[in-house]
Amino acid sequence: MSLPFEELASTSARLAATRSRLEKKRLLVEVLAKVDPAELGAAVGWLVAEPLCGPLGFGPAHLWELNETAPAERAGVTLRDVEEALEVARGAGRAQASSLVAALFARLASAERAFFVGSLTHSLRQGSLGGVMMPALAELSGRSEEDVRRAVMVGGSIARAAAQLSASGPDGATARSIVPFHPLVPMLASPADSIDAALEGGAAVVVEWKVDGVRAQVHKKGDRLAIYSRQGNDITARCGSLLGALASLRCDAAVLDGEVVLVGLDGAPKPFQDSFSAVASADSPGPDGGLRLYVFDCLHRDGVDLLDEPLRARVDVLRAVVPEELRMPGLRPETADAARRFYAEAVARGHEGVVVKDLDSPYRSGARGRSWRKVKEHATIDLVVLAVEWGSGRRRGWLSNLHLGARRADGTFCMVGKTFKGLTDATLRWQTARLQELATERSEHVVFVRPELVVEIRYSDVQRSSRYPGGVALRFARVARYREDKSATEVEPLESLVARLPRTPQPRPERGKTRKSKDTSQLSLFDE
Repeated sequence: MSLPFEELASTSARLAATRSRLEKKRLLVEVLAKVDPAELGAAVGWLVAEPLCGPLGFGPAHLWELNETAPAERAGVTLRDVEEALEVARGAGRAQASSLVAALFARLASAERAFFVGSLTHSLRQGSLGGVMMPALAELSGRSEEDVRRAVMVGGSIARAAAQLSASGPDGATARSIVPFHPLVPMLASPADSIDAALEGGAAVVVEWKVDGVRAQVHKKGDRLAIYSRQGNDITARCGSLLGALASLRCDAAVLDGEVVLVGLDGAPKPFQDSFSAVASADSPGPDGGLRLYVFDCLHRDGVDLLDEPLRARVDVLRAVVPEELRMPGLRPETADAARRFYAEAVARGHEGVVVKDLDSPYRSGARGRSWRKVKEHATIDLVVLAVEWGSGRRRGWLSNLHLGARRADGTFCMVGKTFKGLTDATLRWQTARLQELATERSEHVVFVRPELVVEIRYSDVQRSSRYPGGVALRFARVARYREDKSATEVEPLESLVARLPRTPQPRPERGKTRKSKDTSQLSLFDE
């Protein structure tokens, strides 16, 4: 019998009410143990805000508009009802899909509606995303956490991994091999304050350019080629100009990791927003530039997976497979001075900086560790917009001052500062429209929004603060760019900011000088 959809909704509410990872894990195991094994992947998908239905062809604004209609008086829809309805909607045209979802929505009670929309818009503030779900699945399936993590990596999503683990049983084979044209979850780099900090430990490394582009995973099998974004979306049609060069790969099958960047006629990289727009749009780049692919890793070649091989071996295969003009420039420095010079050259060419990679490291997706360290010319971090204030003066009528949030360990968000700096008139116009689409509550001066929109912030340093509940704040924060290619689950962890605090306490204000009063009104939706 299919699980009532209301049980998933109520579990999500209980997850949001606790910060204990052990309690979250217990709640997840408890509800997932009731699910029909054939529907486990679907249940996990809803709980981690990655429904198996995928994009439905219309945005969050439409889903939130459905809330204006009256909800069902009581819950009566099952998980199977929801999945079957959305499967039909996904295969329909936009207008028919909208009608089908509206019909399903009319059958949902209030709590079910909030969960349904929150999961589809990635705005559940329950803290069960990823980190807690994997040990819960390990306990439920009788597998090790390493088996679960590997299944998630090669499956491309935790929901698909859950379905595979359920189908194979505790003694069955786990998904450990790459399947062509099923994108993997990519490996990520953690920030380092300097080249010297990235080189600490004395490991043998390769230093590569950090280009300001769109992460891209290339899959090849025979004559078929596909390119996927970091979220696993197929962007092949939008990167058509790259396919000719990829036909020169010296192999029958391969999975490659890299970046796509828009460059000018002189070869200099364009700003990230231009690269993202070029890849996100069906239109080809203008006559003054084109897309370029930089490949930096090889995960599979001709039937052999390389995920567990050290980077030095993967790079050797990469050089044998990928022509030099498609490879990311890199250096195996013999001295720290050589690494610094390479870094300076990368910045001089218009790139963000470099990534320092341990040559003995395997490919491990998801969690950021010390195997890959990124060093940028300017310190930047990704945060999520929690609210925004209406501007004054020449910015009157535009949403201007952003409330910025970091991610707590339990998946909720904590405000760590505000900024209205770095915003061009074009960006102000865009964010005024975009943030109003995400609005959940309004006061006279502030628009509170669902924590979905990621923004890259440049800052000078981190300081202690009694103003914000996390105890930290950013100094001289300014907007570098919006990152629509990232989800809120990828924003900077609060513990990472706390670790960057100076070792000595900040000086107290001089006597006679008044500290601004603590303002926590803007935190009411997020400081749970």
